[in-house]
Amino acid sequence: MDDDQKRRTFQKVKAMSKDTFWSWMNQLHTRAYALGIEHMTDAMSCHKRITKPMINEVLHKAEEIREVWDGLKMVTVDGTEGTEYKTADQIAQGFDSTEAAIYKLTEPHILHIGDKKFVVRPATEAEIQEAETNEHR
Repeated sequence: MDDDQKRRTFQKVKAMSKDTFWSWMNQLHTRAYALGIEHMTDAMSCHKRITKPMINEVLHKAEEIREVWDGLKMVTVDGTEGTEYKTADQIAQGFDSTEAAIYKLTEPHILHIGDKKFVVRPATEAEIQEAETNEHR
């Protein structure tokens, strides 16, 4: 979307009534959710051991979870409040957002917590061996 399109959309939003605005927001959420489903379907299709019936089974289960477990017949702003985006590493490895950010580091990074600063970086093999040796003492 270029700047002119963004400006026109912003003007359109400013002219909306409250109900029209929330309807539009819910449509945007539903479109984003649909794109996420499409990405997951495409990703599963790329795996040679995941069959079409397995993909369909996963999609039906996801729909059941959304509609029955979470009570979301339609994806809405209210229904997704409090939901945090999670990366593949967070989901696959059970990381919280801080662990996922640290996991991705390849270079030293200064982390500010309160009035203290910490240098966070991946450990070298020698540091790992030394730490493991010291643990067993």
